[in-house]
Amino acid sequence: MAQSCASSWGWPSPTGAVAAELATEGMTHPSPPTCTWRPGDAEALRIALSISVTSAALAALNREMAQLQTHYPTGVCTAQGHLDAIAALDQQLAALTPAEVNGPVRTKRKGVAGGVVPNPLPLSKLAVVEYATELLLEETDTEWNPAGPSPAVVLGKQRSQHIGQLALLLPRLQNWRQCNPDPFRGSLVRG
Repeated sequence: MAQSCASSWGWPSPTGAVAAELATEGMTHPSPPTCTWRPGDAEALRIALSISVTSAALAALNREMAQLQTHYPTGVCTAQGHLDAIAALDQQLAALTPAEVNGPVRTKRKGVAGGVVPNPLPLSKLAVVEYATELLLEETDTEWNPAGPSPAVVLGKQRSQHIGQLALLLPRLQNWRQCNPDPFRGSLVRG
């Protein structure tokens, strides 16, 4: 016969009337909330974690989501909270005006870089090398707002913190993430 912890220590177990009274007063231990993945959560996770759209990567994402649901159901609630926060931050970032985006206060450029052709034109090999090197020299001096970071930088940092928390909840997806993806470079995928 199974005994509760209270009766094994010599304390009486709450009976029907007492248990009902404890339940109405909120003194029983509530079960933890169980969350299930929403239909758009997989795509939101894929975008937030910068996971490529390949069948292997999507299978890994679905597998990790299922394991989190099975082994740590409250982690699903936590992940959904982070996804909701990222979506709200994305909306705030999209609503920023160009003036609110962190832009330099002043930028100065120095150098030839496609500017004036020297007079006279170079005649020796050494002069040609100096001439060509001089064309490549360009110096830029950028001055940023000393008042502090712009709203875009602050929102971007908050967004990256939520993404970091998602990466901690789903650590095996770290291998599938594309860190600093270059939009002009692709990788060959066999399949």
